[in-house]
Parts: sequence; structure tokens; C-alpha cells
Amino acid sequence: MSPAELLRLIPDPPQALCDILSHTQGAIEPPIRSEIFGLQRFAQHGRSLGETHRAQRSRSFRASFFPRLRNNIQTLRAAHRYIGVQASTGYDISPAAEWLLDNFHLIEAQLEEIHEGLPRRYFRALPVLIDEPLAGLPRIYGVAWAFVAHTDGDFDEALLIHFLSAYQEARELNLGEMWALPTTLRVVLIENLRRLAERVANNKAAREVANLCCDRIDSVSADTLDQLLAMLDSRGVGRVFLGQMTQRMQDGRGQVAGVGDGAEPQPHKRASDRPDDRAEQHEWLRRALPDPALMQAQQHAEKTADNLSVSNAVSSLRAIGDADWPDIVARSSTLMRLMLTSPVFE
Repeated sequence: MSPAELLRLIPDPPQALCDILSHTQGAIEPPIRSEIFGLQRFAQHGRSLGETHRAQRSRSFRASFFPRLRNNIQTLRAAHRYIGVQASTGYDISPAAEWLLDNFHLIEAQLEEIHEGLPRRYFRALPVLIDEPLAGLPRIYGVAWAFVAHTDGDFDEALLIHFLSAYQEARELNLGEMWALPTTLRVVLIENLRRLAERVANNKAAREVANLCCDRIDSVSADTLDQLLAMLDSRGVGRVFLGQMTQRMQDGRGQVAGVGDGAEPQPHKRASDRPDDRAEQHEWLRRALPDPALMQAQQHAEKTADNLSVSNAVSSLRAIGDADWPDIVARSSTLMRLMLTSPVFE
């Protein structure tokens, strides 16, 4: 959604709202989050992943092994600015948004940690995956991605060593890959935080658009609502827009029916005391959202999951810096275990 499109449909939208909705194109990507594995299931997954991870030496000197890292930081900064504006003007914000506001200095510091961790030429020497979806990226990036996905970004040294050991029962990782792991984990966690922050910010933006519509509900036609919904659907936040519209309109006057991040409080602005004046808008909303209770339950579950994912990612960025990586490498590298148990090194 461009600022011009939003301005055409809603008079005088705040600049911060235009900025966040026009910051990137396409639908917001889902978080890096999958089924949480216990020890036994993680070992099975590690072995199966090792069996399927075909790799080769990189043939390109220009290959980037820091996927869209700079763009991730820019997107995180844009989301941080918008959430900060919302918080400063009195809107309730979710725990995920609070984590992002309170810990953004740590997230930005990771950019320097990543750049200083290992030079890019080091990563260009690592084996790269042959098959999609991560073709052309280092094999260790695929290992880090799987670990983050199946732990919900919750860093655990013992579980990581267990996973790496199981993986290497099928395919050995070289020492270069093992030493690249802490930096690679940071890169994957930053990628996940970008996705989560973008979703938190755009969800709030969709609610703000709904609030602006409800504040002017008598002048907002069903055609305008259709266009707004299509634009927000293209970003993946159309359901959030519909949910906030329902919250605002369910008492027949456009008043807010709840509080919190799922139904943001607004000053009451009387558009009309007669619900019949807005029959067209109510009918449009019924068609667009036939089961609001189900949708609200789904959004509540997603918000709870996002809150946990953000807190895990932020905590893990700290934990990775504090971890004893020489010990982790020594305990999980096949080569290091052989060397440490060889009489030659006694």
C-alpha cells in the first residue's frame, strides 16, 4: 500500500502509518517456527537432516552468506519506529512489542557482532547446500535454521550439542562450519526477529486503519472497505483489520468494545446514534468476516506465540554471546572428539 493509495481512501492518514504500510512489498513472511522437538525427536530430525543435506563447495566468489542482513536491520528499525510512535501516543502494545522496544539496542548490536564474528571470505569457503529451499547458502545455515525453528529460538547448549551429534551420525560437519555456527545462529535469529517485528508493526497498522475507518464510518463506503481490505490482504494483515472493525462496530456506534492489543482503545467519536445509518457497513463486515469469534481466537493464539518467539530470540542473542563455544565445538565436533581421545594429543 503506497501513501498515495491510503490517502485516496482515508483522508489525512498519519505519516507513520503510511511509512510502515509502504515500507516493503508483498505478504509478511511467517516466523521461523515449527513443531517443538524433545531430545529423541531432535536426534531423529538431526540424522534425517544430515542424510538429506547435499552440499558442495561454493563456485561463486560473490555469494552472500548473510541473507538480506542489511535489509533485515532496516525493516527492524522501521518497525521499531512505528511501534515507538504507537506507544508514545497512548496505544496499548503487546508483550512482543515491549520486548522489541526495550531490547532494540541489543538487536542493533548484533549487526556489529555478526560482522566482527567472522569475515565474509570465511563463509565463502564453507560447503553450500545444493537443494531448495536454502540452495546456495552454507550447510551450517540450514543446520542453524532447523535448530531455531524446532526450539522456537530458545537457545539450549545441551540440546544443541545433542542435535549436532545426531546430525553428524549421518554427515560430518567440518571445523570451519562448527566455528561459524554462533554467527550463523545470530543471523537466523535476526531473520526471525525481522519477520516477527514486521508482523507486530503491520498488525498494529491494520488496526489503526480500522480505527480511522470507524471514526469516519458514515463516509466510508463498502467499495472503499473492499479496496482497503484488498491492500491489507496483500500484506497478510486483512484479518486483523476485520477483527478491529468488528471490535469497534459491534455496539452499533463505533465505540471500542474491548481493550488491549487486540482491540485498541480510542476516544469515542459519534458518527451517528442510529445503527441503520450504517447498515451497508455492517452488512459488508458480516460478509467479509462471517465467524468473528473463530478469527479472534486464532489471532489471540498467534499473538501469544509471537510474544514467546520474540522473548526467546532476544534472550538467545544474549545467551549465544555468553556460551562456551570452544567447549561446545569440542563436545560436538567429530574431528575434535577424535583428536581429544587420540594418544597423540595426550
